[in-house]
Amino acid sequence: MGSDNTSKKKIKSTQKAFDIIDAIAESEKPSVTDIANEVEYSRSTVHYHLQTLQQGRYVIRDEEGLRLGLRMARFGDLALRKHRLSGIVEEPADELTEEIGGVAHAAVKQGNKLVWLYRSEGSQIGSLSTALGKQAELHCTAYGQAILAYLSEGTLDTVISESGLPARTESTITTREALEDRLSAVRQVGFAYSSEEFEEGIASIASPIIDTSDGVVGAIGITNVDSQIEDPYMHAKARRHSDEIASRVRDTARVVSDNLNETD
Repeated sequence: MGSDNTSKKKIKSTQKAFDIIDAIAESEKPSVTDIANEVEYSRSTVHYHLQTLQQGRYVIRDEEGLRLGLRMARFGDLALRKHRLSGIVEEPADELTEEIGGVAHAAVKQGNKLVWLYRSEGSQIGSLSTALGKQAELHCTAYGQAILAYLSEGTLDTVISESGLPARTESTITTREALEDRLSAVRQVGFAYSSEEFEEGIASIASPIIDTSDGVVGAIGITNVDSQIEDPYMHAKARRHSDEIASRVRDTARVVSDNLNETD
């Protein structure tokens, strides 16, 4: 019995440390108080875990606040480079940006989140919240919607029940009914289109990367300012332009999927 209690305490302690790491990663040089408020632990608890993390050089603390150390960055870099899509998505994504402009991304689902795996910049479009390894909600990006559309109903239920459908902008889908309508449309046309659902002034088109054995494993697509990727259903000119982009994105996703299945 005592052994079980000890194991549970160790698990809780480890979870707290990871919660603190996540909070630091998502903030801009926060203070101990900022982290304590974010994770809802006492300052003393946060301070206790920070001591260990700082000793291991996983977290750096200076006069400006807390930040992740380069040792932590190394783990993130290794995780990205060892992902099964790494080495497969880079060239197709680079070709997308060369042909279309904007920024091409490849992303994968981890847990209930979207994680940016690769980014290829064909043209500068301002600041994007898509740093490699950074997480995003699945429901509010074209990349996440392209993945969600091909997951099982049970997996979709889990994502929604555990993470909800929080609003990133005024245009974010926040209801189950609206999301299911969007995912149905994605399955019909083979791509997801989102405009200002993740970031103001930004639009994306993305298609799923499919493994014949495991199903959807990620998404690849193009992101640009909203005026460069117009709603394909608004009018004929926009539809022709966006259909060309969507067709190129679908073809790219198909190439990546084929290459992935050849390596399995």
